[in-house]
Amino acid sequence: MRDLIKCSFCACLFVLSAVTMLYGQQNDHIETRWKDYIHLRDYLVPFWQADTVYDEIIQIIKDGDLAQGTLLFSAKKILSVRSADLKKEFVKDKDWIYKDRRIVLPPGSAIPYINKKDLLFNVERPGWSMAGKTKGTFVLFSESTYFRSMQITVSYIPEKNSRWKGPRPIFEEKRLPLTVAKLKTGDTVKVVFYGNSIETGANSSGFQNQSPYMPSWPQLIIYNLREAYGPRIKFSNKSVGGKIARWGLENVSVVVDQKPDLVIIGFGMNDGSLKVPPGAYRQTIAGIIDSVRMRNPRVEFILIAPILANPDAIQSGIQALYKGELDKLAGTGIVVADLTTVHQELLKHKRFQDMTGNNVNHPNDYLARWYAQFISGLLIKYN
Repeated sequence: MRDLIKCSFCACLFVLSAVTMLYGQQNDHIETRWKDYIHLRDYLVPFWQADTVYDEIIQIIKDGDLAQGTLLFSAKKILSVRSADLKKEFVKDKDWIYKDRRIVLPPGSAIPYINKKDLLFNVERPGWSMAGKTKGTFVLFSESTYFRSMQITVSYIPEKNSRWKGPRPIFEEKRLPLTVAKLKTGDTVKVVFYGNSIETGANSSGFQNQSPYMPSWPQLIIYNLREAYGPRIKFSNKSVGGKIARWGLENVSVVVDQKPDLVIIGFGMNDGSLKVPPGAYRQTIAGIIDSVRMRNPRVEFILIAPILANPDAIQSGIQALYKGELDKLAGTGIVVADLTTVHQELLKHKRFQDMTGNNVNHPNDYLARWYAQFISGLLIKYN
């Protein structure tokens, strides 16, 4: 039975890889189509210290007669409610009502919603479902732009007493001394991203060729670094969808060949789904680090503790256990970006569907911005 489950999950990984672009972005290329829709500087102001929250995503879910979605913070003033592609604005009182951190739909609203019963069900829907974590169940799934078409964005001014209680990044000048020193002096810095489909940018709007064409979170990080330190920051994305850390170790030469100054490693989502033992996962990540350092002893690393999968999906496994293993590797030249605890805190206030692009394991534009803001905060000193 265990082998059958593993084979079923591997088939799911194949599906995810087949319907998304396998490889990360071309070297040094950052999307530009977003300029007609969004301001990246606004998008990269950390949510936890922003005076204005721009385009927080909500998935309205209807349960019985009530259709609603929840904001992260209490809003002092709602500035806009728009479709997630930012092409349509919805009208207060006619399409939406704000009440106690919630956007509620009145009768006749033009805002789309998903029925709660359509998120988890017992009869497979070919092309629209993925195996559930509980035998005989299925979750709504799509790698298309379906979920973005059903989601809305809300821009608002938070109440002053609304505070983010999750982790915040620490400027790692002491533990990433070589990288930060080069950034500060304007020397050329080569960053390599290495992971799975999440690291390729899967389900970001730019990745899916749909407005607002937000760049992937690796591209957002590079944009942020260039804004802070100047243009001499190069990058390459060697991530491949559907892979686990073991594949990363076996193919580490693609990273070594780039002669990086900083490697941002993001394996963990698929390892957790396959329940790769935490100790083995740590040893594999350590092997990647050692292999890169053999050719370049001065290279530094950011290790990403993974976000969580949909708790109802077969991909939901032991992802949360990996953060503690990565912490054991941390030290001078190696820091951990704790996206696991960030996601756990977000899930206390918002639904999984508010933050996903496929309802299984890929972040949408909103959660991708948390990646970019948090990891940037390790390299840029926020006020």
